Amino acid sequence: MKKALWLQTTLISAITLSTLNFPGNVPPGQAQTLISTNKIQYVSPVNQEKPGEPIGRRKGGGSRSSCKNYASLTALVPTTNSGNKDIVWGQSTSPNPTFWFFVPDKLTTKSPIEFVIQDDADNYIYHTKFNPPETPAGIINLAVQPKTPLVAGKNYRWTFSIYCDPEKPSSSVYVRGSMTQVALNSTLQKQLETAQTPLDKAAIFAKNGIWYNALTTLGEEIQRNKRKNSEITSAWNELLKQANLENSTSAPIVPCCTPQNAPN
Repeated sequence: MKKALWLQTTLISAITLSTLNFPGNVPPGQAQTLISTNKIQYVSPVNQEKPGEPIGRRKGGGSRSSCKNYASLTALVPTTNSGNKDIVWGQSTSPNPTFWFFVPDKLTTKSPIEFVIQDDADNYIYHTKFNPPETPAGIINLAVQPKTPLVAGKNYRWTFSIYCDPEKPSSSVYVRGSMTQVALNSTLQKQLETAQTPLDKAAIFAKNGIWYNALTTLGEEIQRNKRKNSEITSAWNELLKQANLENSTSAPIVPCCTPQNAPN
């Protein structure tokens, strides 16, 4: 009799625990977190190694004098395996791509910044150099408008530099990477047109390995809405973590610059 009662009690306990742990019974706040973090998944595309292709430089690295404050300057771009090396690289479909950078110290009008885009033949597709306004440390973005239209299937190299000491250009801190311009096929175009939210669009870009568009879609939504959107912020942080850029997730997006295409 005691054994039967013990078995009955055990069975009831097991059923109770199973019911409490069932996904449908997760508290609303926790369920939302799970949905948010799993909503976006970056699928790194295959990049065929090209002879002489530069590896790039995702982090500023060591520097001298006043520039040491910018040593952890970081390009928010994934590193992708190409043959036997990792390159700082991503894909974009936009004719006017946006680039994102974590700047570890404030920018001032006395420290010029420069950004260039070159094609495979080292021709300048875009070049700007200007003195930024006073800008706190954080994540900045540069939306560019190349004079020469970007061509689908072509690879472009970019370099972002901070001239902390204009008197000593060699002491500048810089990051460097590359971007491949791709065209949207009809299926992907239709998916984007029917996407109901910016998060849905970002998820489509990420799933198809289009890094620059995915990050920009989320970043611009964060900038657009003054009230914090936990779902968008969660997806932004998750996307950065998937590219091993978790050190930048706590940094705020700060308004900075409207670059102009300078004459070459």
